[in-house]
Amino acid sequence: MKKFLFLFALLGFALVGCQSEKTTGMPGSNQVNDIKEVQISKFKGLGSLNENFKQKFTEDKELKAFKNVIKHAKKQDKTVDKYDYDMELVFSDGGDKGLHITKNNKDEIILKYIGDSTDTYISSSEYSKDLIKLIY
Repeated sequence: MKKFLFLFALLGFALVGCQSEKTTGMPGSNQVNDIKEVQISKFKGLGSLNENFKQKFTEDKELKAFKNVIKHAKKQDKTVDKYDYDMELVFSDGGDKGLHITKNNKDEIILKYIGDSTDTYISSSEYSKDLIKLIY
């Protein structure tokens, strides 16, 4: 009986340990359904939002492209120094968030919250293709 309990406990710890190694999604991705508008501008520098917005997206089809990228983005260990665009997400409650956005050579979208020192997030080409068609 003791051996059975020991093996059961060991299996439980192993499962918990394996689950903790999953990739992490973007913070705030649970708010994705509350996005009512997205504005983008040319990237000017890390850590600041260029508020000279050139494009504004409010249509459901457009917003869906942004939402898919954010919802499926996973934390990555790579550092990106230059982005293509700054993006402001505007939520139904009036709040907003700024991000830097770029595309890599695999047609994956890379995102970074403005003000976040190091964390970057990547969305696979499967989820990035509609947004790439829309803004590139």
